[in-house]
Amino acid sequence: MISTSPIPSSLTTTMLAHEKPFETNNPAFSDVFSSMFDSINHYQEHADQQIRRVELGESGAGIDELMVSVQKATVSLQLGVQVRNKMIAAYNEVMNMSV
Repeated sequence: MISTSPIPSSLTTTMLAHEKPFETNNPAFSDVFSSMFDSINHYQEHADQQIRRVELGESGAGIDELMVSVQKATVSLQLGVQVRNKMIAAYNEVMNMSV
């Protein structure tokens, strides 16, 4: 006859002590993308501020800083677009899988 008794509590405690908890310090998927978009926005705003400073002729506003800011904004936007394209391609591939 098969025993239907529950698993002993000492065994359960031992098993749970060795398992990793579900909650980890890893950020959520949506948080990673929110952070990425915030970063892209930050670079864009910083480049816009640098452009305004150079246009207004403010002291300390150099063309070299402007070019670096614009390049950072451009690269971050290109990275964001490529990540989005890869995510869309992965989504489409998963949707086309047969179950």
